[in-house]
Order: sequence, then C-alpha cells, then structure tokens
Amino acid sequence: MTRRSADAIINVAGKLIWPFLRPYFTLFSRAALGGILLFAGIVKLPHVDTLLWEVVQYDLLPYGPVSIYSHALPPVEIALGSFLILGVLLKLSASLSGLLVLSFAIAKISALVRGLDIEVCPCFGPAVPLLAVHSLAIDLVMLALALQIVIFGSRFFSIDALFLGKTSLYR
Repeated sequence: MTRRSADAIINVAGKLIWPFLRPYFTLFSRAALGGILLFAGIVKLPHVDTLLWEVVQYDLLPYGPVSIYSHALPPVEIALGSFLILGVLLKLSASLSGLLVLSFAIAKISALVRGLDIEVCPCFGPAVPLLAVHSLAIDLVMLALALQIVIFGSRFFSIDALFLGKTSLYR
C-alpha cells in the first residue's frame, strides 16, 4: 500500500466516522467543561473572602472591581457549567465560558511573566490546591473544549434541541 492510498483511506474513513462521532465528542466536551466550571463554582461559593484575597495577589485590577469579580465569579461559573451540561444556549454559554477561561489564562501568564509569587491557584478553592503552572495547562484544555463546542457544536442531547424545533433530545 502506498502512502497516497493510505492517506485516501484515512480521508474517507474520517469523512464517514467524524459526522457520527462529532455529537458524542461535543457531548463529552460539554460534560467535561461544564463539570469543571460547576465544581469550581460550588467549591468557591462558601469561600468568597479567600477568593477575594487570592485574586488581589494577581495585582491586575483595583480592589473595587476585584471585589465585584470575586463575588460574581462562583455564581457565574455555576450558571455556565449548568448551561453547558444541560445544553442551554450552547454556543453562547461555550463562548462565555471560553472568554472566562481565557481571562484566567491571561491572569496566570501575566503573574508568571511579572514574577509574582503566586504558587497556588484559587481555581478550585481550598478543595483542590493547584500550582499556577498546572492550572494554566488545565485552562488551555478548557479553552480547547470551549472552542470545540463553539465551532462544532451539536444540539445532541440538549435542552436547546427541545426548544429550537428538534423533536428529540437525541438528534
């Protein structure tokens, strides 16, 4: 078998298999990204004061906006995670989730570049202390999941399917 014929077989197989697997892959991406956001929001909710102190360490915003951000972040994460898992407003919730995760990544990169002594990330509150570098890797994976949902989004097994003219959750 030549390289050209092997490439042709892979190309045909990809065209046949990807349309079948895409809804399942998007469902996995929704569950993974939504689950991470939901967990992070629930864990941080009772520890807003600790989150506020940890966000202040990044030295990106004045205290007033940091206070608003710290109090709003856990409910926003819970809402976005729930929307992704349930399949409500998928492209919008995935886009907002991607922007939120991008803001986390930018803050961590900025702290690393400026040499700030931030060892533990407040990503998951006191439940899962992560090094900033490890949490940055998780942020990049989460960003990829959000992009996958936005680009290849499917209403497979979503509440959107019920309200946007589809007759079944499974299409």
